[in-house]
Amino acid sequence: MLGSLLALPAAASLSRPAAAKVDLAGVKTRKASRVERLWATPHGKPNALDLTDEGLWIMDQDPGSWASLVDPETGSLIREFQCENVLAASGICVDEDGVWVGSTYNRLIVLCDPQNGDLIAHYPTPGAGLIYDRADDPPGRRSNVERPRPVSPELPRRRRLDYDLPPGQLPRHLTEAPAGTGAHAILSRDGKLFVGVPPARAIFVIEKKSWLVLDEWPTASKRPHGSCWADASKDAMWVADSNLNAFFLHDASTGRIVERLQLPDDSPVIHGATLYNGYMYFCDDVGWMFRFRM
Repeated sequence: MLGSLLALPAAASLSRPAAAKVDLAGVKTRKASRVERLWATPHGKPNALDLTDEGLWIMDQDPGSWASLVDPETGSLIREFQCENVLAASGICVDEDGVWVGSTYNRLIVLCDPQNGDLIAHYPTPGAGLIYDRADDPPGRRSNVERPRPVSPELPRRRRLDYDLPPGQLPRHLTEAPAGTGAHAILSRDGKLFVGVPPARAIFVIEKKSWLVLDEWPTASKRPHGSCWADASKDAMWVADSNLNAFFLHDASTGRIVERLQLPDDSPVIHGATLYNGYMYFCDDVGWMFRFRM
């Protein structure tokens, strides 16, 4: 049986101090090949991908929380459902337990039924909280691609509140800091989840049965997003950083970054990502699927 929510206080504690800053200067770097645009996704804000024997799963981050299974060659829909108790999805992983979804704005990792999206269980995200800025952070990246369709008007939109205040300062009427965000990428192997969490700038290795954090690895920067296994052995994983516009290859035993795969400067912003048929597939959050040959 999967871990119980009754054990949350102990299970959510970290196994060691927060992830350290990564020195990328000595990491082997190569340039990615040309990025090509493929087809429009079923919904307007795709934010996570996972490839299974059935097809390509696309998780959308709008309030509808649609998980769509499509043909990776054509994008044609096989089936889809809405995921229960998911708020602004980012990260999807389908394994023997069901569909794991990173529910960012309630800071949960949600396990859903793979046939209908019904809630099976949900868990706290280790390292969740506010994404903080650091002096050496790259600038944030936003999509430079037009949407294939208008955003659904019936869906409420999240709105950023801009205040005329010094950097980092909150308005006086707020009595506590915003709650922040949670998981942005999820992989599964051998009874463990590998979860990328931007506020912690880390990948957490979580034992599913106990919900204990077994290890914690620093990511390249503050915006780890799409992730996938490098090959069938699952000995290494690619983890994208959306602001650095690159994929980073992590050793899946130690977390050490061993390679950087840099996209062209004008490429779309990486959100979900997965390998298929010799290509890296990735989605921006405006409604398109892209790929480049590995």
